[in-house]
Amino acid sequence: MPISPLLLRADEAPEPRTLVDIFRATVAAHPDTLALDNGRETLTYAALADAADDIADALVAVGVERGDRVGVRIPSGTTDLYIAILGILAAGCAYVPVDHDDPDERARVVFGEAGVAAVVTADLVVRATAGTIPDSGVREDPDLTDDAWIIFTSGSTGTPKGVAVTHRNAAAFVDAESLMFLQAAPIRPGDRVMAGLSVAFDASCEEMWLAWRYGACLVPAPRSLVRSGVDLGPWLIAN
Repeated sequence: MPISPLLLRADEAPEPRTLVDIFRATVAAHPDTLALDNGRETLTYAALADAADDIADALVAVGVERGDRVGVRIPSGTTDLYIAILGILAAGCAYVPVDHDDPDERARVVFGEAGVAAVVTADLVVRATAGTIPDSGVREDPDLTDDAWIIFTSGSTGTPKGVAVTHRNAAAFVDAESLMFLQAAPIRPGDRVMAGLSVAFDASCEEMWLAWRYGACLVPAPRSLVRSGVDLGPWLIAN
């Protein structure tokens, strides 16, 4: 059976790259554009990049190396949550998120199963896990084959299971979306994208990178607000 011409379009795919490559390209193009606004604090792309670099340096200082896994457990709706995620990626590591409101037992299981080398918690506190040796090594950018994130299932049918996504695949997803959706009026700098999903749920990656791929502003909403339902409409209008 002949192959449809619609399937023979590999040459139209964007060049492989990492999420760090995508973010840095946006920072270079729109350094003074708002990247984060949670209603109390705003960060431009340049400021967000600087804050993420600080976290990456802090991770290296406690002994985290490229390819390691780093846990994240920070309250929703905060700018710190997204600074931590970008900092972990900038350090060449995979982030392993746990919802801040989840029981401590969930965090112990997820971080234990993932074998995290460090955890970033509220107020951007970086804590190395047992066995991680402090170092003053050099930061390394992630490779295409390095994992970008490991997100665990709910565990409703047993022990939670982690699903790893490489930078190559994550970036390909982000770039593909930028070509598929809103073609007539693409998202652009100055637009605002709501982040209402838990970062422990993989669809949150779509929210983050729909904003950051285009130079738009990510607007995090607290999980309590999203769950309330009745308060969400007025919040969307106000923001």
